[in-house]
Parts: sequence; structure tokens; C-alpha cells
Amino acid sequence: MARPAGHSLNRWAWDDLLRFTGLTLTDVAGRAEIPRATLSGLVGGHHRASIPVAHRIARVLDVHPGTLFEGLGARHEVPAEVAS
Repeated sequence: MARPAGHSLNRWAWDDLLRFTGLTLTDVAGRAEIPRATLSGLVGGHHRASIPVAHRIARVLDVHPGTLFEGLGARHEVPAEVAS
């Protein structure tokens, strides 16, 4: 059976980071330039993040992508469209 594409959001890390930063889901979605509905689906466990989306969300929260998406470790470089 094929493995599902994308990476699951660590909900505990997400909740902690929002509390520590004072940001809302809407704030993060806007700053990461992704639809709020997409981010809501990630938080709810209904969707999985692509590597570029995971990096954009992590950048907004100023954390390593692996903090929010456990499947993303050092082996995943920052995509060029996110690095700038």
C-alpha cells in the first residue's frame, strides 16, 4: 500500500506555538500565504502538508519544520521558492 503524500501536523506543537507567539490560525495562514481553509485542514488532521507549505508555516512560527511536522528532518532542504 502506498504511503500517503505529505506530512502531518504535530497538533501539540502547533497549539503551544500559537500560545507562545500570540498568533492566530488566520495570522499564520496570511503570513505563510496559504488559504486559511488549507491550514485549518492541516490542524484538524484532514490534510497533509507538502514540503514547501510545511517550510512556509515553520518560517512564520520561527521553528524548524521538523518541530511541526515530525516527518521532516534534516534530510529535507528548504525549497528554493521558500528560501528567499
